[in-house]
Amino acid sequence: MPQLFDPAEKNLFGYLSRALDTFDERGLSDVDSLVLACLSYFRYQGDAVRTSDGVPLRDLFRAEWLEAMTHGLWDPEGLVRLLALVAASPRFRDLRVSDYVDDFDESVEKQFSACVLRLPSGGAYLSFRGTDNTLVGWKEDFNMAFETGVPSQYAAIAYLGRVAPTIEGPLYLGGHSKGGNLAVCAAARCPAGVAARVARVFSHDGPGFTEEALADEVWKQRSGLVSKTVPRSSVIGMLFERQEDYAVVESSTAGLTQHNPFSWVVEGTGFVRQEGLGRGASFVDKGLNEWIASMTRAEREGFVETLFSVLNAAGEDTFADLSGNWQASVPAMLRRLGELEPEQRGHITRALALLAQAFMPDIELPQLPGFELPQFPDLAELLPGKMGVDGAVETGEG
Repeated sequence: MPQLFDPAEKNLFGYLSRALDTFDERGLSDVDSLVLACLSYFRYQGDAVRTSDGVPLRDLFRAEWLEAMTHGLWDPEGLVRLLALVAASPRFRDLRVSDYVDDFDESVEKQFSACVLRLPSGGAYLSFRGTDNTLVGWKEDFNMAFETGVPSQYAAIAYLGRVAPTIEGPLYLGGHSKGGNLAVCAAARCPAGVAARVARVFSHDGPGFTEEALADEVWKQRSGLVSKTVPRSSVIGMLFERQEDYAVVESSTAGLTQHNPFSWVVEGTGFVRQEGLGRGASFVDKGLNEWIASMTRAEREGFVETLFSVLNAAGEDTFADLSGNWQASVPAMLRRLGELEPEQRGHITRALALLAQAFMPDIELPQLPGFELPQFPDLAELLPGKMGVDGAVETGEG
């Protein structure tokens, strides 16, 4: 494992180790924004962070809080290292974290969290959390395919309207993954008086919007505020219609894992840029978006409901639980697949094929490989028991 402080690292950690100037000396950059966007992933502890006064960011780096702050999140070790470096950084340590909200409501399929990072140089960065590890969070993301507004998008608009009057100076909005989508949505839909104070909106590999959602002149007028960055093998950030320009950055990994912001390459104070998306990624993105566009709203809704009926068949709440209990979850999901009509099953298998290609987008293929799940007419009889530890089906009792 690399040492905590390593200025030679070409990533966010290295940047935080060597960026010793203040925001007064050098303004907010795309790299700074990605750091601030990642800070919304923490599950902050204590009551003070929920107030408009907030607390100094460095005061939140407490050993007794770290497990609770990162439980169930992607790359908790990386997040702890990020917080340590930010708390030590002369550029970031005087930030105040305020107005923290964490709103999870399974009944309306809502996963929303945000915080305000008040800058010592004046103004503030509103950081919107991306999707967490829960099935509800991912279901809300998929709902964007057929809804012109999901609960978290409305929450982001309301959040901006609520905190803006408490901030003096310019407003910056941003987020990674779904958080980037929420930041753009809030800026596009907020009242004109608030929008006039927005200096910049940052979307780091955040998905776009459906054509229906973009059918508004205000979106076009405010799109110039958006600074969007995506990795070379971007899939999440290329979903749906886009009217923002975007810059492509280099990543130290491949395929869908490039979505991890800690893999983005930073040299000096900026991202290392690429000329464009990888050909494999472009192929997958085109296939996904054309497929979504070819379906009616009702068909999209039906597909999403069917997909998550399969995932929910295992009775788990998070993807970590699904993978951790795969001996029970896989047979349960296969049983549910076997109950589907052939056309529904075909939609699911096509989605799985596109997902498999997304993990290896730079392997250039003339078309997606033929990918068919087996038919399961007698699946209930095949899997009455449980899956063995070696993957073999155990059909006996006990």
